[in-house]
Amino acid sequence: MEKDRHFGPPPEEIPLMMLINEISRLFHNHMRRENERIGLQEGFRHLLFQLAREDNLSQLEITKRAHLKPPTVSVSLRKMERAGLVTRANDPFDQRLTRVCLTEKGRELDRLERESIHQAEQMFAEGLSDEEQQVLRKLLINMRDAILEKQDLE
Repeated sequence: MEKDRHFGPPPEEIPLMMLINEISRLFHNHMRRENERIGLQEGFRHLLFQLAREDNLSQLEITKRAHLKPPTVSVSLRKMERAGLVTRANDPFDQRLTRVCLTEKGRELDRLERESIHQAEQMFAEGLSDEEQQVLRKLLINMRDAILEKQDLE
């Protein structure tokens, strides 16, 4: 007889958001350890992710895309600049805006981070078919978008 792989209460009794939170926490802890291994400071991951996908963003754009508070982004960008991961410069058309770009060192760190995420994703999705992963991705995106839409209305 196959050993029961579930821990805690029966799966049908676990609230959906608690399960998502638990998986998120497990992923976060795994990525924290991986980030330490590759030399990526904890608060930089979300900003690095945004800048690697679209360079030359304003601090305000980064704040909105990363769903972080402006002071958090400002402090992290200052530290990232000191670490040689980003450069910041005034927008040539609007001096009120500061544009942020990744350096080569920042791009290399992003490459290492992507590899770590890919490996973690394979580990976390083990046992799910490609089709199940696509369905799960679509459902989670729908949930995220609904939450963000409601937050925008508040």
